[in-house]
Amino acid sequence: ALQSQVNGLNAEFVNMDDPGQRDLLQARLQRATGELQRVQQDIEKQTKAAAALQDEARKAGVPAGWVR
Repeated sequence: ALQSQVNGLNAEFVNMDDPGQRDLLQARLQRATGELQRVQQDIEKQTKAAAALQDEARKAGVPAGWVR
């Protein structure tokens, strides 16, 4: 959803002729892009944590189906 919002704002920014509106769109685009990057980093961090948990469980002898 955030990626779609960023894409829409980017398209709107490119097609905007009014400098005042363009500045407002640029600020919104920057906020949305920052939020998208933060969410992507969080997803990556959580994915790594899940993989580490599965590895730890495997080393402890926990059946694989219990962790998934």
